[in-house]
Amino acid sequence: MRRSRDQWAEIVEEFESSGQSHESFCAQQRLNVGSFRGWLYRLRKGPSQGKVARSATRLLPVRVSPAVASGDEGLIEVGVGGVVVRVHVGVDPAYVAELVTRLRDRC
Repeated sequence: MRRSRDQWAEIVEEFESSGQSHESFCAQQRLNVGSFRGWLYRLRKGPSQGKVARSATRLLPVRVSPAVASGDEGLIEVGVGGVVVRVHVGVDPAYVAELVTRLRDRC
C-alpha cells in the first residue's frame, strides 16, 4: 500500500509519541521497517533535503569502571550533554538508544 507524505508524517508523529522501538511499532502497525525508517529519516531532515537522508552515526568513548557501592551493581551510565542517565543492565538497548537520541537532540 502506497502512502502519501502526509500519511507518513502522521505515522512518524504517532511513533515518536509511542515510546516504542522501530521494530515493535512497525510490527504493531504492520509496516515495513525499511520503508518506515526511510520516511522517518527523510521527514526528520525536512523537505529541503535529498530523497533519502542518512542518519549520522557517531561512536562515543566508553569507560568501564567497577561499581562504587553495592547498590550500583548492574547499572550502566550514559553521559549525554552533561546529563548522566543510569539504566539497569538488561534494559532494552533500543529504548536506551532512543532515550539518548532524544536527550542529545535537546541538549
